[in-house]
Amino acid sequence: MKLEIKHADDDLAVDMSPMIDMVFLLLIFFIVASQVIDEKPKADIPYAAYAKVPEDTTGRLMVTVTQDEKYYVGQVELKSIDELKERLATEIAADPNLRILIRADGDTRYKINEKVMTACAEVGANDLIYAAYEE
Repeated sequence: MKLEIKHADDDLAVDMSPMIDMVFLLLIFFIVASQVIDEKPKADIPYAAYAKVPEDTTGRLMVTVTQDEKYYVGQVELKSIDELKERLATEIAADPNLRILIRADGDTRYKINEKVMTACAEVGANDLIYAAYEE
């Protein structure tokens, strides 16, 4: 029985189709992932000497307050504090253990922040945290 001897100069073909498929899958993933990035309303979050980063912020309803007394729940702008109360009441009805993250602009007057805290208390939301950067 005679065996065929292979020589080193034989051409080897590399199949590129799996690599091309993988590149397209990665491209689609990054395009979709870039669309999912959650943009927040602009607010100049203050720095605090004793600020502590919360361990778990997932599942918190984000309320943003600007210095010119505009309220946002997520990215939706609300016209008044009464509209904020209605939205919070709806959210509390859906989830009685609702947790809220308040992002207040650093130049927002305390009176405006007090309105937001009072609105949360009136609808039954008692787990509130304020966003601040560590100094």
